[in-house]
Amino acid sequence: MLLVVRDLGLGGVERCVVLVGAWLAARGVAVTVAMMGGNRNLWGERTATLDIVDLSGVWHPKKPWTWLAGWRALRGLAKRHDTVIAATFLMPLYISWAATRGLSKRVLGWVHGPLSDVDARARMNPVHRRACQFIYRRLAELVFVSAHARDSMARWLGRDARPGQGGAWRVIANFVEAQPPRPAGSPHVPARLLFVGRVAEEKQPALWLDALAALDRLGHPAMLTVVGDGPLLPWLEDEAARRGLAGRLIIAGRQDDVGPYLAGADWLLLTSLFEGCPLVVLEAMQAGLPVVSTRAGGVYELFAEREADFVTTGPTGEALAALIVAQTPRHAELAAWLRQRADVYSPDALGARWLQLLEERQ
Repeated sequence: MLLVVRDLGLGGVERCVVLVGAWLAARGVAVTVAMMGGNRNLWGERTATLDIVDLSGVWHPKKPWTWLAGWRALRGLAKRHDTVIAATFLMPLYISWAATRGLSKRVLGWVHGPLSDVDARARMNPVHRRACQFIYRRLAELVFVSAHARDSMARWLGRDARPGQGGAWRVIANFVEAQPPRPAGSPHVPARLLFVGRVAEEKQPALWLDALAALDRLGHPAMLTVVGDGPLLPWLEDEAARRGLAGRLIIAGRQDDVGPYLAGADWLLLTSLFEGCPLVVLEAMQAGLPVVSTRAGGVYELFAEREADFVTTGPTGEALAALIVAQTPRHAELAAWLRQRADVYSPDALGARWLQLLEERQ
C-alpha cells in the first residue's frame, strides 16, 4: 500500500496515516508513505515499520520545472504497489491521480472532512474546487471518516454524482492510541472544561467565553484550559480580559501528550463549525471524559442513539452551559458509557476494516 501525503507533521491527517499504516504493517502489510510537500517526519519511532520516502526534494508544486521529475518518481513508486491512497485532498490528490494514469492500479481517495461544509465556509479557490471535484468524480473508491463526510461529498459533487464504475464509497472511522481511564470522582468546583485543538475561526472560540459566562449565571462556575495554539489565541486572551473572564482561562499551548489534560478535566468542549471524525473526542471517550459539543458534522455519529446526551440543541454558550448542568448529576454514568462506546472505535476493530478493504480485489 502506498500512502501519498504532504509530509508527516503533527496534524490530524498525518496522525491517521501513521496509526493506520503502523497497524497494517504490524499485520504484515508492506506500507510506503510518500512525502511530496516536505521532509518532516515528526513521528519518530512510530514510523519505524513504514517505508518513508521523501520526494519533496524532487518535486515542488510551485516549481513547474520539477513536475515531470516528481511525476516520474511517484509513478515509479506506484508501479511497485497494488494500492495507492491519496491521504488527503489538494496536492496529494492531484499528484496521486496524475502519477497513476494508465497503470491499472487501485487508487483510492481518503476523505477526512465534510468538503461541502468546508468549501461553503472557507470558499475554496475555484481552480482547486474544480480540480478536486473532477478527480473525486473519477475515483472508483473513496474512504470517508464519517457518514457525514460522505454525505457532504455527495452534495459537493452534485445530486447526480456517482462513484466511478464498479467502485464504492466506504465509511471507516478514525481511531486513536489507547488512553488510560481518568480518575473516578465527581466534577470539580469550579468545573474544569478542556478544549484541545487549533484556536481558529472554525472552532468558534467566542462560544467558550459565552459558555463560561452562562455557567456563572447558572451558579456553576467553571475554568477552561485551552491546549493548542492558533491565529485567534491573542484575540481569545484579550476578549477574556475584556469580559472579566481572564481568571477562568488557562492557556497550556500546544502539547504532544494530551493525556494528563484529559485526566484532569471534567468535560471536553467541542464547538467546531464542521468536523469529520474528531480524534480528540475519541481520546475523551477512551478516557471516560464526558463531552459537550455543538452539532459539528460527524461528531454526533460517535454517540449513536445517545446524541442528545452530548450534543447541544443549538450553537450558543447558553446551550453548552445548560448541557453541562444537565450532565452533572449523571457524570459518572456518562463517563462509563463513553468508555464502553470507545470499543466500537478501537484500533483492532477499525484496523480490521482497513485490512479487509486492502484484501478486496476490484
